[in-house]
This record gives sequence, structure tokens and C-alpha cells, in this order.
Amino acid sequence: MKPERGPVIIAVTGPLASGKSTFVEMLGDFGAETVSADEIVHHLLAEDEETVESVVQRFGGAVRGEGGIDRKALGSEVFGDPEALQDLEEILHPRVREEVDKRAAASGANLFAAEIPLLFEGEGADKYDMTVTVTAPKERRWTWAEERGMEDEQLQAIEDRQLSGEEKALRADVVVENDGDLDNMREQARALVNWVLGERDPNGERGAEEEA
Repeated sequence: MKPERGPVIIAVTGPLASGKSTFVEMLGDFGAETVSADEIVHHLLAEDEETVESVVQRFGGAVRGEGGIDRKALGSEVFGDPEALQDLEEILHPRVREEVDKRAAASGANLFAAEIPLLFEGEGADKYDMTVTVTAPKERRWTWAEERGMEDEQLQAIEDRQLSGEEKALRADVVVENDGDLDNMREQARALVNWVLGERDPNGERGAEEEA
């Protein structure tokens, strides 16, 4: 972590359906300002004209809806097609990261947590003060994903575009084990927030012992 004023910025990642969004929400419960990648993507596809035009240029006018992009129509174009999925990610993920940076810079909190699914697949992971990988067994993750209505072909297409959970864990500063027990994961979130905020004085600076 960097000894600078402003919030400690935590990037949370993990494989598909590992519980990373839930963990970010829990960090918010304990005082962090948070941002969800899904929320940003929803905003971009609904309201950001530059993003909407880029998606329409790549996937055609059929994906345009009354309010920006029709996400269902876009999904039918993308899932099961690795090349199309890669193209969509190349449109969206740089914009997601840019929005995360804007929100973090404007934050008045001591701790800012962002969910970034492809944190280690691209560049820029080292600019965050701390990286966290949320992991869960593959069988459990796929069960959770299928409960959301995702099919095996869609799941595999997404998995193929990402590093494995094991590799993400190796690259992260902190690993959160999600065994399905939400109380256990909540306690891990509480411990992480207490540790980070405990190293800062009320002005958001490192403690004297850290700087000595």
C-alpha cells in the first residue's frame, strides 16, 4: 500500500460466481465506499453514448434498445462466441477502469473498494493499494452461476477468458475463501477493513509507526 493521502483503494477480483460482488458489499457495510463493475457496465450500456455507439458498431443495430443497449440482445450475440466476448470486453473494461479511477479520486472515504473481474488479465493491477481475490470451489461456483440462469456454454466461455482462481489468488495481496458461509465471509471483510483503517489516522495518513 502507498503512503499517500486519500483513500486506500482496494481492487477485488475473483473467478466467475466466486462471491466477489458480495464481498465488496460487505466491505461497504463496514465503512468502505464501494463500486460495482456490474453497476458501471449497466450505466455505460444505458447512458454513455460513446459506449453505446461502440457496441452498436461492433454488434449491429439489433442490440440497440429504447434506453441504450438491449442487454438481452447483446448477450445472445456474445455468449458462446469467445471472439465476440473478447471484443465486448475490450470495449467495456477500459471504460470500467476509467470510471473506477474517477470515483476513487473523488472519494472522501478512507477506504474505497472496487470490484474488477479482470484485474490481473490486463494492465494496471499494481496501481491499486491492495488487491483481493475471492475464491470458491469450481463446482460450487458453477452451481451458483446456474442458479442465476447461466448455461454451461456461457460459463465456459467466460472461464476461458480469465485466469484460474488459483492464479488470481497467487497474484493477490489478500485471499478470501468463500465456502458458502456468509457469516465467515463477513468476518473476513470486517477483519480486512479493521486492519486497513487501523493503520490510518483520522486525516487518512499512515501512522507514525509505519512511517518510522
